[in-house]
Amino acid sequence: MGINHLWVVMPVYNEEEAVGDVIAEWQKALLASGLNYTFCILNDGSKDNTLKILEECALQNSNIKLINKSNSGHGQTCVMGYQLGLDAGADWIFQIDSDGQCDPQYFESIIQASTSNKAVYGQRVTRDDGLKRVIISKFVLVFTLVATGQWINDGNVPYRLIHADLMKNIAYSVPSDFHLANILVSVLSNKQEKIKWVPIHFRDRSGGSPSVKTFSFVKHGFKLFKQLKAAVQ
Repeated sequence: MGINHLWVVMPVYNEEEAVGDVIAEWQKALLASGLNYTFCILNDGSKDNTLKILEECALQNSNIKLINKSNSGHGQTCVMGYQLGLDAGADWIFQIDSDGQCDPQYFESIIQASTSNKAVYGQRVTRDDGLKRVIISKFVLVFTLVATGQWINDGNVPYRLIHADLMKNIAYSVPSDFHLANILVSVLSNKQEKIKWVPIHFRDRSGGSPSVKTFSFVKHGFKLFKQLKAAVQ
């Protein structure tokens, strides 16, 4: 399966410290790949200088498509980006985050794995962002397994590449009130086409604070469980 049009989705919220450098390093990696791509950057209602930085980057790079939207949260913003990619006729959709944790050095391995897989995800086998984030990932694994019966190695990882044929069955079926939509996307990806996992290292944030707080995640864990269970029935 070749890639004719890669749609890169990057949600952004209050990342003025990191986002300029993140865009620069990913633009370098994407250009080096030789792929035809659109870099879709979605500003999710940032309250700092993020939007100004994004506007400057978009002026300098014709392959950047900038979407400025009201805040709906990370997961739902990603879903919007997926849908925009499908509407634009992209045949593959790739998602990364804007905080500097997604290292482009693994991009080539992800692309290579796509030749025989419709869902290729990074698996954070090592990470620099602390024990609390590891605990969140373990919660995701357990909650997902109990709610859906599926073992998802790294359900909330932002480093993921999905073929449009598969994404069409997913992006329009995610409920608008699903809080952690990326986890549901992982479940549906694995249910329909077993995810191919590629080991990656996850860097620490370049600045700002994570959109998913540890306490908030645990607090909403049971809501996640109920939503997952209902979504796969």
